Amino acid sequence: MWHPPRGRGGKAYSEGAHIRPLGKRHRGPDVEQNVLCLCANCHVRLDNGALYISDDWRVVDRAAAAQPDAVFPELTRYPGHNLGIDYIRYHRTWWDEKLSTS
Repeated sequence: MWHPPRGRGGKAYSEGAHIRPLGKRHRGPDVEQNVLCLCANCHVRLDNGALYISDDWRVVDRAAAAQPDAVFPELTRYPGHNLGIDYIRYHRTWWDEKLSTS
């Protein structure tokens, strides 16, 4: 997301993470606009709602968001990979609602 994905021994490694999950509950499409390239740890954190992307493309750590001096890095985006803002908003809203009722 904001750091180069690395695996064992520092070798490059990444995973495709669906922003709006696939499956019956979410009905996310398997399209490029709905996929982020992440390290394994960030993929799990995104899937569990610990990370989300703001409308200004900041990577927000949900646990740190309450800190008044928290600074969040901008998502690294590449030309030609047009992420869908609707998928970003769906992910954030779904987790906001889920965590507010827990």
